[in-house]
Amino acid sequence: MINHLKQSQLVLNQEQLNYRHSQILANHKELETKYFQQEINQQHTFSQPLQIKQSDYNLEEKRLLVISRLQSANLCKAKGYNPWQLISNRSYDNCKNPCITVVITLYNYSKYIYECLDSVSQSDISDLPGNIEVLVIDDCSSDNSAILVEEYLEKADKSNLPICLIKKWFNTGLADARNVGLELARSPYVFILDADNWIYPHCLSILYNKIKYSKYAAVYGEISRFDNDTRTELNRISCHEWDVNKLVKQPYIDAMALFDKDILLKVGGYSTDLIEYGWFGWDDYDVWLKLAQSNYSCKFIPKVLSAYRVHSTSMINTTNKYALNLAKHFCHKFADIASKHQTSDLIFGFPQSELYQSHIPEDNPQILLQELQFAHSQIAAMKSSKLWKLKTLLKLLPFQNKISYYLPLFILCVLCVSAVFFNYFIG
Repeated sequence: MINHLKQSQLVLNQEQLNYRHSQILANHKELETKYFQQEINQQHTFSQPLQIKQSDYNLEEKRLLVISRLQSANLCKAKGYNPWQLISNRSYDNCKNPCITVVITLYNYSKYIYECLDSVSQSDISDLPGNIEVLVIDDCSSDNSAILVEEYLEKADKSNLPICLIKKWFNTGLADARNVGLELARSPYVFILDADNWIYPHCLSILYNKIKYSKYAAVYGEISRFDNDTRTELNRISCHEWDVNKLVKQPYIDAMALFDKDILLKVGGYSTDLIEYGWFGWDDYDVWLKLAQSNYSCKFIPKVLSAYRVHSTSMINTTNKYALNLAKHFCHKFADIASKHQTSDLIFGFPQSELYQSHIPEDNPQILLQELQFAHSQIAAMKSSKLWKLKTLLKLLPFQNKISYYLPLFILCVLCVSAVFFNYFIG
């Protein structure tokens, strides 16, 4: 239970966050002047996405900004126009029925995007029934990443690689960027790839031939994790068979996989609301759990098909700060499969004792807020029950009316006890 001191501290922290939130929004009037003019035309396009100014925002304030930009992007869609700009090459325009869409999410990875695109362009697709297409989702990069992709479009035309660059107006994070790719993909299967990673030439064809003639929601192969500086292999991930017990225990499959697009959309795509509980990085774990909870099966291919770059700006360095909070959220979100497939004390990457402990860190207002909201929901559920209402009603009744409610119950209890006594000692 949360004591009154913690509750008052929570309210104070939340008020401070709300005030800082309003300050941040006030400093970004560009949203209103650049994108929400009264006479905006649906066909109008913008030459540059919204650039977020560099500042001393802490991580909690950055999370509030992401939430605000997600709301702004959704407002754009509600008004009838998409918050992004498309730039494609001729090969993309001429490719009408691709069999695979490679969705590459890009944010300030100018150092790595060429190697990533080159690896896709070198894919062996000779046994595929059609061409592939590449969607590069630029999430408002502040470096020259998008410029490099625009330059690559012409180069890709010569090799007949269909590429479309999607320049988002708002920096809304990995989950939303992937959802944009799902929305714009023209093929039935989608391969998820981050701009700092790359694939081997046989990757797409092996995965396609496995998923095409099956009912799997996704197929995935082994991934080699390599050090960015030395280029040496550190270890391998995504190297175990599909196992819901293992999945509930902890994340063990990476995002790099080939998905059935319709199934992925059916379970809701990537969850953009996770930013309210932590930082980016558990989006892929959330997807695998949603597939498992919807009773879909996935398939493991025991071959190294892609490579994962380990460097200082890897997202995992920030994600770990919120891992416990996200795991607590998953305990509620995926309670069904957790109860069915829990085979050890470890659940969603943490010991149960750590997830369900009563102690709440006082220096984390987000966790306090969620615990308080959960407590309030429990109290509300209790108060809505018939027993609670009956108890409250009896408290309000005069004494003589209470006798009329309690007396029949008392007589019934006496009769039951008498019947048991009679059967046991006499019958």
